Amino acid sequence: MGLCSSMHHGTDLSASLRLKAIQIFQKIDKENKGVIDKKTTQQFWQSNFAKINTDALFKAVDFDNSGDITIQEWLTFWKIVKKTGYTEQEINEELDELMQGKAWVQFRVVDQFIQVDKNRRRSQIPQIVMQEQMLTLRKTKTAEIK
Repeated sequence: MGLCSSMHHGTDLSASLRLKAIQIFQKIDKENKGVIDKKTTQQFWQSNFAKINTDALFKAVDFDNSGDITIQEWLTFWKIVKKTGYTEQEINEELDELMQGKAWVQFRVVDQFIQVDKNRRRSQIPQIVMQEQMLTLRKTKTAEIK
């Protein structure tokens, strides 16, 4: 993949795309800790390029540089991918590749957005992560009620 063919700037992922992203996160998080770390991520790729893929993923997705990627950071990353112009179909294809354990793709437009955003006085990334935390909390409470 790598090229974005549409400049749709909505950030909400469809329910099916969100679910697929969560499933991949859970596949990497084999220990069910609710976060993925470099060790579990390298085990996910199980190849000679596992360290390279892991380092690239963490550079792109670990927004707070904690060494762990939360589900909120993970979903925020995919929202930013969509916000920067990638279509749901392109994101879906990339998630399919990840599900099969294929290499992490560097989204240059996304990387540029993140670098510019981190240098802004009012970064959008923490706001998107916080929105994702609220959404996750709401979905958890709704599931508990049922």
